[in-house]
Amino acid sequence: MRCCDSRAYIAARALLLHDSAMRRAAWLGAIWLVLWLPPVGPWLTGTMTAHMLVQIPLFVAIGIRLGRMPDRWIDAVRPYRWALLLLAGTTLMLWMIPRMLDLAVQSWTVDVAKAGSLTWAGMALRWAWQASGPVVRGLLHVEALATLWRLGWLYLESPTRLCLQYGQDDQARLGAALLVSGALYAVWLTARGLGVIPVVSLRTHGRSRG
Repeated sequence: MRCCDSRAYIAARALLLHDSAMRRAAWLGAIWLVLWLPPVGPWLTGTMTAHMLVQIPLFVAIGIRLGRMPDRWIDAVRPYRWALLLLAGTTLMLWMIPRMLDLAVQSWTVDVAKAGSLTWAGMALRWAWQASGPVVRGLLHVEALATLWRLGWLYLESPTRLCLQYGQDDQARLGAALLVSGALYAVWLTARGLGVIPVVSLRTHGRSRG
């Protein structure tokens, strides 16, 4: 009798977890559509700052949330973590190229490719992150911080427009915003390193520390 009760409990728990995952995916899919479709999508791509610092990160964040991986899968994914990191990094850098931002504004097909590929990049980043150790994660933080400052300086100091769809003032505002974002990111990393902010790992339930 106890064995039957245990099996029923496991089955009920699996069903609840499946329903929860489906609801989460549905909500994230709805948010994805809102970010891409009018009126929100064109409004976000209307300025260079909102395009790069709001819409693009949100598409990646949706992918990160969708990419929740059970802990039992980590060992199977670990051999592919570098390929996943390469995929995620290449995709993110692609959509930081000014010409690609222009094309995304001009063509809805390029725009939907942008949204979809960034979401996949977020999922790949989540899988690689879970399968990586503290050294690799630290290197990713350093590279992300350096990228914010490199791009911020480039957009702020460039004497010419890098994106034809956006004006020089908009470009300078993005540059300043990227530099400020990098500074805030550095403060957050320092506070986390000093133990002021708890370190929470991206595991299945989000409760693991380390």
